[in-house]
Amino acid sequence: MAVPSTPRSPRRPDAVLTPDPSSADALSSLDFGDPASLAVLRTLTDAGAATRLLHECVAYQRALDARLDSLLARRADVDRAAASLLRSAPPLLSLAASDAAVLKESSFSTAALADALSSRVRHLDAAHSRADAALARAEAALDRSRALEAARRALAADDLGAAAAAVHDFLAIDARFPTDDDLRRDLLDIKRRLEGLARRRLTAAVDAQDHPAVLRLVRLFPLLALADEGLQVYVAYLKKVVAIRARADFEHLAELTSATQPGAERPDFVGCLTRLFKDIVLAVEENDAVLRELRGEDGVAYAIIELQEECDSRGTQILRRYSDFRKLARLASDINSYTKNLLSVVGSMASAAAGNEGPDPREIELYLEEILALTQLGEDYTEFMVNKIRGIAVEDAGTLNLGAKLFLGGVGVQKTGEEIATALNNMDVSSEYVLKLRHEIEELCAELLCL
Repeated sequence: MAVPSTPRSPRRPDAVLTPDPSSADALSSLDFGDPASLAVLRTLTDAGAATRLLHECVAYQRALDARLDSLLARRADVDRAAASLLRSAPPLLSLAASDAAVLKESSFSTAALADALSSRVRHLDAAHSRADAALARAEAALDRSRALEAARRALAADDLGAAAAAVHDFLAIDARFPTDDDLRRDLLDIKRRLEGLARRRLTAAVDAQDHPAVLRLVRLFPLLALADEGLQVYVAYLKKVVAIRARADFEHLAELTSATQPGAERPDFVGCLTRLFKDIVLAVEENDAVLRELRGEDGVAYAIIELQEECDSRGTQILRRYSDFRKLARLASDINSYTKNLLSVVGSMASAAAGNEGPDPREIELYLEEILALTQLGEDYTEFMVNKIRGIAVEDAGTLNLGAKLFLGGVGVQKTGEEIATALNNMDVSSEYVLKLRHEIEELCAELLCL
């Protein structure tokens, strides 16, 4: 029997021969497990590609069947493992729950024990602090008794230094543990007696100028809480010593300036002022440690202020005596008058004829050298004091003007420069100018004699 042949639909040659490269790439990466691949399959127009995809889909389905069979084969093992786990899990879980409960109770008891221990430690610390405070008070009471007894023995033996040290120890203990008992009243009575003895003996030592005794006694005042009073007394003593030496030098200088004998000693104004400055500088430098012991850096500043007052008064007296002795005012007037007369030729000839040669330039040169020496001396002293003041660090805000006061404290030195400058301005002359005038006068006199 002949099979009827079904007519085939004609193919387009381009569809068979030249497949689309983009569609081929899309089909090669097709995932049959993705529902989105259906949209790609619906757009297929190539029979060869459809056949290839069919074979791939069948292979994919077979792979899925094989994997499913493998999983189904493992089901019995999984069922047995699950049954075993169900049988053994409840006892293990109950054991873990009981262990967790025991651990929870243990942690709670440990926390409670830690709190109790911490509270106990705090109580022990407080008790230890109270015990230390009680021991410190007991030791302080014993030390107070010892200090009072030591002060009594030292005062009875007339040992003011040991008595002052014992009083200082008692007051230091009393500052930490203040009390108001018989011991304190007895100690304050001893302190008042000791203060009276120290003041009287210090006054006697100052009057006698016994420097070792003054040092020994003035060091007792800080121990008796009288540092300010001790500083004032000691600085007054230093000022007195400087004043006595300066007064003696000035009186000797006054005697020399008042002497009328031709062969008498010449007054040394520069040496007198030098000794004054030297005494003040040594008083500050050699007693720096004692002054700092009494009141620290403020003690040094206070001493400089007080000693500078003596420098002001005594230095001014020396300079006034020098001005009067050298007759600087009259000398300036004579030089000015002589200079005015030289402006007229007739006046100069008359002066030369009368033998009036004016002031001697050699004397003026000597005066200028003395004035320059005094000025240099004052500048050196001022520089030393300024450097000393700059080295003092004033801590108290209320004494910030102390440095300015010290700078202005050198009134004597300042007056020295002012008076010397005034004298030079009044004279309106220098040594070279005077020598030039002298030379012109001598030439004029020679011309007149030749005539």
